[in-house]
Order: sequence, then structure tokens, then C-alpha cells
Amino acid sequence: MAFPNIRRILRVGSVFNSYKLILAVGTSSRPRYRALFLALLRPFIRNGEIPIRCRCYERHNKTFLRVSDLSSDCLSTLELCVRDIYRLDRNFRPDVVIDGGGNIGLFTLRVAASISAASHTSTRFVICEPLPRNVGQIQKHLRINDVQAEVLPVCLGGTCRSIPFYCRAAHESSFDADVPYDSVMEIPVIRLQDAIGDSPAERVLIKLDIEGMEVEALQTYVPTEQRAVYIVGELHNRAQNAPLMEQLFREYGWELEFFDVDQKACNFRACSPLAVPLLGWASSRAGAR
Repeated sequence: MAFPNIRRILRVGSVFNSYKLILAVGTSSRPRYRALFLALLRPFIRNGEIPIRCRCYERHNKTFLRVSDLSSDCLSTLELCVRDIYRLDRNFRPDVVIDGGGNIGLFTLRVAASISAASHTSTRFVICEPLPRNVGQIQKHLRINDVQAEVLPVCLGGTCRSIPFYCRAAHESSFDADVPYDSVMEIPVIRLQDAIGDSPAERVLIKLDIEGMEVEALQTYVPTEQRAVYIVGELHNRAQNAPLMEQLFREYGWELEFFDVDQKACNFRACSPLAVPLLGWASSRAGAR
């Protein structure tokens, strides 16, 4: 368990909630002490879940760590509640938010917290998540935090079709049949345009963590989009897909930045020309040229 993570965890909740989250993270990061950490967590487990309350901007979100998916839920909590891996910019006030690869809904909760006190108009949220047990957790988190969202049991891609989806741990399911899996299911694929629909939105925020379908989904979306759009996400198969993404965004005048790069993947953020003035990082990049 890295010291920086402990320091960050202590800043996002009460001592009581931080204690629970540190123990839960420790079950994965310190496997030799897993039995001890689980024993210390046992008094807090209710119906197979550990309740966690984390501060997010000016509000607190209540979420649940499933003991059956503890490693996955802890990772999501660290990424979205502790580290803000997508580097959200609160100057961008979206009318529509598309959460592609919603997992247990923590990105949507974070965005809802970031805009709740700053806008008199309601933001429409759409969460796309194919794994049934994650969909149930999303709905629970939305309900207990009083956030309204449309939850679609689908994946985002470039064409409408059905595709095999290989089920594993809650954050490791994907379209890759070469990695060992527990079960397989057919899921519908829809385009970003379909998820957004006919909304009159002027500003669109999109998160993509869709297990290798990022470029496919964007190739049919970016050429047709004229609004102010801000996209954040994780890019898989970085060596192959990063050049394709760079070419796509450059061709249509979008700004693009990669960060947290490793051998296989990286995070990215991009925005359309109309969104550049609304985002400090994009304005700086555009002004430097």
C-alpha cells in the first residue's frame, strides 16, 4: 500500500471511513495480510458490502465496496474518489454526460458532485455498462446519492451490432477471448451518437473506458460532432491506437493530451474546437502553437 495513497485516502473522508478504505485497499496491495485486514473489516460488512462515505468537491458520496469484488471496487474508488485520474475540469459545465464503461457509477457521481452547486439547469446523465452485477451496483449508488441517470446495458462502439463480452472480475471484463474468463455473454453495441440521442445539448462530456473500443467509437463520432465536447478516458493497446487517435483528432482540429502513460495503456483527454476556450489545459496547448 503506497504511502501517497494513504495520505490521499485520509483527505477524502472521515478518519472512520478512511480506516475502512485503507484496510479494504490493503487486502489487494498487501496480500499476505489479507486475512487480517478482512477480519478487521468484518464488523463493518453488511449484506456482503462495506459502506464508504467520501468527500467529493462540496458534497459527500456514499458508496459500497462489494466483498465479492473488493479488489475491483477498491481500484475504482481509488481512481475516481481519491486520485481523480481523469483530471476533470470544473470550468466545463456539460448539458449531457456519457459515462462509457460505467463500472459501478463513480465517474457519474463525481461529475454530479462537481456541477450540483454551479448550474441551475439539469444535466442529463447516460451510463453505459454491460456487466449485469455492475448495473445493479450503479442503480444502487444513483438511488442512495439522489442522482438521476439513464443506465444502458450496452457497450459503445462504431456500429450497432451484438458482440461477445467475456466476463471476469468487475473491472477486467472485455472483448478479449484470449484472456481466461468466467463466462461469455452477447451484448448490444451502440454508437456515441445513439447514447447522446437528439438532445439539444450545447456542451457534452464523455468518459470512455471501453476496453479497446475507444478508437472505433470515436472514428464514427468525431467527424460529425460540431458542439463543445470534452472527452476523457483510458486508451488500451496504446502502441497501436495512440497514432490512430492522434491522426483522427488532428484532422478535425481537436486538442488531445496523453498522460499516465505505461507500456500497454494511458489516459487521455481531448476536446473539440468549441470547447477549447472552456478548458485551461486545451487553451494553453492551442496558444503554444
